[in-house]
Amino acid sequence: MRCTVVGEDIFHERDMKRQKKLNYGLSESLESHGHSQQRYPSSEIVANSNCNLENKICESPSVAQPKAVTDQHPLKESVCAFCHSPKTTERTGPFMYYANGKEVVENVTSLPKVICVHSKCIEWTPQVYYVGDIIQNLDTEVARAAKLKCSSCGMKGAALGCYVKSCRRSYHVPCAFEIQDCRWDRDEFVMLCPIHKSVKFPSEKSKSRKHVRREVYPETSPLTTEQLSFWARSSDGPKEWILSGSALSSEEKYMLVKFANMCGATVCKFWKPNVTHVVATIDEKGACTRTMKVLMAILSGKWILTIDWVKACIAANGPVNEEPYEITLDNYGCCGGPKAGRLRVSTDAPKLFDGFKFYLSGDFMPTYKSDLLDLVEKAGGTIIQSKEQLVQQTRAAQETQPPSLVVYNCEPPQGCMFEEEESSILQQRLAEAEDLAKQIGCQAIQHTWILESIAACKLVPFC
Repeated sequence: MRCTVVGEDIFHERDMKRQKKLNYGLSESLESHGHSQQRYPSSEIVANSNCNLENKICESPSVAQPKAVTDQHPLKESVCAFCHSPKTTERTGPFMYYANGKEVVENVTSLPKVICVHSKCIEWTPQVYYVGDIIQNLDTEVARAAKLKCSSCGMKGAALGCYVKSCRRSYHVPCAFEIQDCRWDRDEFVMLCPIHKSVKFPSEKSKSRKHVRREVYPETSPLTTEQLSFWARSSDGPKEWILSGSALSSEEKYMLVKFANMCGATVCKFWKPNVTHVVATIDEKGACTRTMKVLMAILSGKWILTIDWVKACIAANGPVNEEPYEITLDNYGCCGGPKAGRLRVSTDAPKLFDGFKFYLSGDFMPTYKSDLLDLVEKAGGTIIQSKEQLVQQTRAAQETQPPSLVVYNCEPPQGCMFEEEESSILQQRLAEAEDLAKQIGCQAIQHTWILESIAACKLVPFC
């Protein structure tokens, strides 16, 4: 596909970006919740759609074009403002110098506030673009990147974020290029990190819709009389199946829809209580991504299966026993949760958080907080809305009851300039939660305790 670029192909002419209107936004949301919060990524575009971004800088004789890497002799002590590297390679492009929004090619050292950057770092920095011969947002993007650590090398200056809205991973452009599983969209100048490489780019979505119209429906009909009668007389009730995919690739989604059309099942895009089977992608270790669907399916006692179950049903032209295809591991190392969840529900055992009361303390992103509360309620926990309510219910509770829990956010805050600031905020959250818990005699826990307990379908030790 043209939009999927690997290796040296990502380093195309920067004129492509200069001639594009950066009027696309990031509408893609991911169902993965794991341990990270829903937040806007560093790669989200906030360009003014009224600006004329179709410039002609590449045609202007007054603007110097970049020299080839091998021909360039950068100024002594030149360091890229983004990746902080003094080196130039094919993966970084040549150094470029800007002052007051204009590229400088002579007397660089005599001008104040000159910004030195690699050409490739500029190309893939989200909110940098050109109007005429003036570069836009370079100062603000350098300042923004200075607050973001590279998920590869750990150094700050990571301007390039994953395209997925909920992903908090950011990278230096050269670092991202070193990662084999990153995917690149050269048309829209966005990147997908290895965790989210199966997510579609904007151009892939439009192509996928055309693909479905032209290919899916003709291929899935008509079924032979033998096939129809087999599925119709099946005692396992495939027509009652409600299937939902979790982190599936485009090919796997296509197969799931094809299978549903064959057997009369329904495919549900979002989690609903009547879902019967969640079909999830697994990695080379057999681990699935910990998504909201997976966690909800564990709590609901539903099947969580690999795509191989679908393939087996298609090959057998009939329902196949699910148990050999049940997923046992998630990408955070929790084992046995799906089976334990099914057994808990099938034996009508008490819900996982039965009797527990939860109060969420401190700052959580609203969307993420809502998801946590949904999980707690599904697991049988009680939500305490205020400190006053927490005090009243804790004092009224008997000692034999499970404790009330003060839950604090242990995710590092985004946007901190220094590690010391980040550490200070985390310590403050912990101190506030522990102080409140101590006052009323209850337990302070990290929010990840909720996720770990659900993923394992058992109460794990308090963090």
